[in-house]
Amino acid sequence: MSTSELGRLDAHALDPESTNRTPARRSALLAALLAVVVLVAVSCEAAKANTDYAMINGLRANHGLAPLARSAELDAKAMNHAAAMAASGTLFHSTVSAGVSPGWKALGENVAYASSVENAQRNLEASPPHLSNMLNPAFNQVGIGIKTVNGLTFVVQVFVGR
Repeated sequence: MSTSELGRLDAHALDPESTNRTPARRSALLAALLAVVVLVAVSCEAAKANTDYAMINGLRANHGLAPLARSAELDAKAMNHAAAMAASGTLFHSTVSAGVSPGWKALGENVAYASSVENAQRNLEASPPHLSNMLNPAFNQVGIGIKTVNGLTFVVQVFVGR
């Protein structure tokens, strides 16, 4: 294909009158693009939560403690709370027992925000009450929620002992 043919194809693709760009097709393309953006954002938050999970269990291992198991139920609770904090732009605790199925013996929650998950985790480890939650041998499950908005990463860690 010659350069002039490529130029015509490029111009044709941008032509709003093109039959290839009907309103329905534009809507479908926009919806597909939005879905990709949402998937990338969700996968980034999941990767950040996995990073925080590894950091917590690394800390516990360094103190001779068993690792915490991830809980889908606790992850959902933590993610919802991280999103609520990010939407308000402030830190606050949830009603810790809300959304946790019966049978627990101990509960705890850490909340933080910083420029990154790593900085939030360092801040939590520097705080005796938060460090105590992460190193509490009574806890055997954790849920982690991360939400980044406007350069701030909100972190929620929910701990349960069963």
